[in-house]
Parts: sequence; C-alpha cells; structure tokens
Amino acid sequence: MLSIRLTGTPAEVADAVLTLREMFAVTAIKGLCPSAPTQPSVRVYVEVAPG
Repeated sequence: MLSIRLTGTPAEVADAVLTLREMFAVTAIKGLCPSAPTQPSVRVYVEVAPG
C-alpha cells in the first residue's frame, strides 16, 4: 500500500485524484481538509495499491 498526499486547490486535487484512478488501483481517499487557514487549498491522502 502506498499513501500519497495531494495538496492544492479543490479543483487541482480533484483532477489529480482522477488521474491517479486512471493509473493505479485507488483503495482509499482520506482527510479532505483545509491545508492552510490563509490559503484556499485543501489536502487529501490517497492510498493506492502498487503494481
């Protein structure tokens, strides 16, 4: 299992998750939360199965 942290705007993170789903078997998406209180960014953790 590999855990990948994605940080960016909500649109950037959504696009990255879709791209990861095309390339890997995504097993979980966790922790959608604000990345910094002063910036409009979010972070999520995506777990993928290698291979």
